[in-house]
Amino acid sequence: MSITRLYLIRHGATNLSAEDRFSGGTEVDLSEEGRWQAECLARRLADDNIAAFYCSPMRRTVETASIVATPFGMIPQPCEGLREIHHGHWETL
Repeated sequence: MSITRLYLIRHGATNLSAEDRFSGGTEVDLSEEGRWQAECLARRLADDNIAAFYCSPMRRTVETASIVATPFGMIPQPCEGLREIHHGHWETL
């Protein structure tokens, strides 16, 4: 019997998350810390048997997924259904 494992990974840190602010549907880039977090996770998962990578189409999630997928020689597939929610008036607050 084979086992399917699903990893749910949040994007790395951004400047807004470092300030404890909502980014939601606002496009913000990963911070240097966020890139470092993704690189650490990529090393942690490098020996796992991962068949595919999917992500939100937002820049921070595509970059995170791309960094994590690099050891596997894969390109993450953006999926609109994985897009972050918009926080309305709370965006960037």
